[in-house]
Amino acid sequence: MSPSVLTSFPSDQTLFEQFSRDDDRGACSGAFKRVKLYHNPSSPSDADSVGTAAGASSCSSGDDPEALSRQNLPVDEDRTVRSDDDVGLVTAHQAPHEESDVSSSGTPELLDDGYQYLPGSTKLRRLLERSDRLIVCPGVFDGFSARVAMSVGFEGLYMTGAGTTASRLGMPDLAIAQLHDMREQAEMICNLTPYGPPVIADMDAGYGGPIMVAKAVQQYARAGVAGFHIEDQILSKRCGHLKGKEVVDMNTFLMRIRAAKKAKDQIRSDIVLIARTDALQTRGYDECIARLKAARDLGADVGILEGFTSKEQARQAVKDLAPWPLLLNMIENGASPLISTQEAQEMGFRIMIFSLAALSSAYVAMKATFEKLKYEGVTGVPQHVTPKKLFEVVGLDEMREIDEGAGGAAFSKV
Repeated sequence: MSPSVLTSFPSDQTLFEQFSRDDDRGACSGAFKRVKLYHNPSSPSDADSVGTAAGASSCSSGDDPEALSRQNLPVDEDRTVRSDDDVGLVTAHQAPHEESDVSSSGTPELLDDGYQYLPGSTKLRRLLERSDRLIVCPGVFDGFSARVAMSVGFEGLYMTGAGTTASRLGMPDLAIAQLHDMREQAEMICNLTPYGPPVIADMDAGYGGPIMVAKAVQQYARAGVAGFHIEDQILSKRCGHLKGKEVVDMNTFLMRIRAAKKAKDQIRSDIVLIARTDALQTRGYDECIARLKAARDLGADVGILEGFTSKEQARQAVKDLAPWPLLLNMIENGASPLISTQEAQEMGFRIMIFSLAALSSAYVAMKATFEKLKYEGVTGVPQHVTPKKLFEVVGLDEMREIDEGAGGAAFSKV
């Protein structure tokens, strides 16, 4: 809403109605087209302009959907912003790209004055610029699994919805985790260290209509998420490697993509938008390609075709959508054949996530340890796994440096 329209500050309800309706209209839903907008009677011409300037353009076949999503808040070529209160981007005073490259771990190189902070989304985009690279992301679900993955040195991390639901709620991946569950977990993981790898997070089906999709995207961006994928399953969705999946129609899926694109543009965020289709199980391969091409044309940065049934099908999808980058979700013992990172790179995939890597291995290790404790009376944990070792994994040395650097001595001996 343009500040020039208002002569007095509207109520919270009025603001909510305005922004929420704009979100829905920008996604071409039309669900709330009869909701009355805030109107300043003393300035009718300006008030009327709110309805057109804030995303009220029609979504007829002659309109350019990508232009519609960009019409309010464009981002310049360097993806920089010009004020200090913008969220999720490299600010205008940041050094140019050529002065700070990304290392093999996805973190900025060491400059003369120390590490330069970069948002995760910028790190991920720079990695994607390297067309000869495959970004491998293990699936993590909490702070500890993320720390372990970072200690190994991966270029990126993937916060799995299935793993988060299982670890945070103790429930299966059946649309039980809601936006607040996923956003809180993602924010914690993304902010474990300012120089960690970029984190891609699951956004399921967007947690509702276009308004909720927009809310989710902006919350993820503010949390520090580098990229997210949003899918075309119905809201009562399930893990993509279970049977019985149902998907929404093409128009509903594209409404989600439009809402996501407009939401990130509204806050000038370069968070990576990943469009995912689960339509293969019920609609077939050609429908999947059509959906992903349409999402690409609306501004999605990366695509996922979930649940490949053969390696040949995976390879063909990369060819059919080239040069658009594709992400491969590898769940071992799932619905798809096993594809190694080397094979995925040769096929031309740009990102590869192993969604259940941490959850599956944690289950095996914990169950074996608990059974040993129950039947033998000891855990049998290796001698080198001391309490101090575990705390070192989760940042003990970093915390001690902070304390000592401030003149403290509380943790000089541990």
